[in-house]
Amino acid sequence: MKTENATKMLFLKNKPEFLEIFGFLDCWFDESNRVYHSTYAPTKDLTHSNGTIVQGGFVAGMLDSTMAQYILFTHQFTLNPLTLKMDVSYILSCRPGLLEVQSKVLKMGRSIAFTTAEMYQDGNLIATASATNKLVQFDNNQ
Repeated sequence: MKTENATKMLFLKNKPEFLEIFGFLDCWFDESNRVYHSTYAPTKDLTHSNGTIVQGGFVAGMLDSTMAQYILFTHQFTLNPLTLKMDVSYILSCRPGLLEVQSKVLKMGRSIAFTTAEMYQDGNLIATASATNKLVQFDNNQ
């Protein structure tokens, strides 16, 4: 994308506050492979099992957020991707620490997008997700 740096700076300046809870660190777009990456470092505050396992809802939130970020990035924050449906598969336990989530768009129409995401920790696949999003124009009056 020609405006990748400007778009990334726009996102970082206006990113939702909930990303701080997830431990959001950074994001980037790999244009050659059409993959959007986000990194997170969830803390023990997001865990159960004596601080050893990140609760699944937070894992799902990170996957969902990265898929949405791809759509936001692609449309330079003119469309809001509302999640209509999301399926998550938990493969390994997620621990507090560095995570990378990679998302792809399978198909993007005018009003619906289909996305996927994979979460990795220490080179291991932790969880996957697929989502269907309704694309709506941002209401600038809010």
